[in-house]
Amino acid sequence: MKKLMKVFAAASLLSLSVASTAMAGTWKQDSEGWRWKEDDHTYTASAWKWIDSDKDGMAECYYFDDNGILVTNAMTPDGRTVNENGAWTDDGIIRLRASNPSTALEMKKEGVLLYHEADKKSTSLPGQDINADITMDLYYDWLQIPIIMNMQMKYHDINTPNMEFLSKSNIKSLGVEKTESSFYTNGCYYSDSGDSSKYKMNIGYEDMTKHLTLGGLTGQFSEFLNNVQIAKDKAGNNVLFYSTEAGGLEQYLNNFYDKVWPSLTDSDFKITGVNGKAVFSPEGYFSKESILISMIITEDEETIALDMNVNLDYNNPGQAVTITFPSTDGFEEVVY
Repeated sequence: MKKLMKVFAAASLLSLSVASTAMAGTWKQDSEGWRWKEDDHTYTASAWKWIDSDKDGMAECYYFDDNGILVTNAMTPDGRTVNENGAWTDDGIIRLRASNPSTALEMKKEGVLLYHEADKKSTSLPGQDINADITMDLYYDWLQIPIIMNMQMKYHDINTPNMEFLSKSNIKSLGVEKTESSFYTNGCYYSDSGDSSKYKMNIGYEDMTKHLTLGGLTGQFSEFLNNVQIAKDKAGNNVLFYSTEAGGLEQYLNNFYDKVWPSLTDSDFKITGVNGKAVFSPEGYFSKESILISMIITEDEETIALDMNVNLDYNNPGQAVTITFPSTDGFEEVVY
């Protein structure tokens, strides 16, 4: 659980890493609409393009159809929304990306500071109520294998005599479903693996805390932030869009696979893209996170592609957390 929850808290969705950035080119209009003419006299078609039209250092992202016409006020073939001017939007926020190195560096500094401050506030909370939805899709030749996971975590008063937590998980894949739960209350730890194996043990809160890192559930990807955009949503939340530098992330994600998919730790996997979104409440706490991680896995000279989406909701951050525990009947007592 310790390693697993660290990665789950990092977490958002949005992948336009395949979109190129326009360093030079010209907008052209004809009877069919607007086009983007490259310096080599070709027109962008069936592709996204980051374009800094007003030269303010931040580029908008536009999609051009297979005829090279700018798509406006619609949904693009890959499921994203563009406004009346053709700019990509996310929940009403126009997506932006720095178009020069100095602006990119400044935005990265601001994003890391915002991320760290939210991490500091969130991890100092006496308790949290977090829901994690994780989907993984494996692609091997013609075969696609979906894996759907949900985790719910509530805790309060970590490393105090009043410490309590409840963790539930559900995993579905290929028609098979597995549910597990564990909780700690009144100085006793309970574990239900869902396959008739249920045990409990008396363990002091200090020893229990040593096995958990429940207080560090946020801020895990700050050192990888890149291509940062900071915006405000309609509710007054700060929204941080980012991609991460994949180099070095493979070893970091081994923590995740140690718990979810141990066999992958023996495989050679390469991160091909990580894109995320973090939402911070007006009070400065993590409110939502989502992250998309794409990778290529190689084992025994065979290659598998994997896309993993992690979406987290931090329910009522800053508010007191109450926990309703399952029945404690039927657990076999073991010695710690």
